[in-house]
Amino acid sequence: MRKDKEVYRIVDRETGEEQGAYCRDYRTEYDFDSAERARSSNVHDIYQNKEKYRIAKYRVTYELIDEDSQ
Repeated sequence: MRKDKEVYRIVDRETGEEQGAYCRDYRTEYDFDSAERARSSNVHDIYQNKEKYRIAKYRVTYELIDEDSQ
């Protein structure tokens, strides 16, 4: 069974490097549900700077390859 999902990522326009946002559960998050959520993911609003950062939209496809791998 295939399932598609759209995610949004923050990209530095100058370097092309994807930017992550630190989350409360001690990890860095790269995939966001919306462009707005990606832009507001930093407490200091640095990703609101549209000249420095762009938001890339991806389609992620999940494909079941093994239903019981244990």
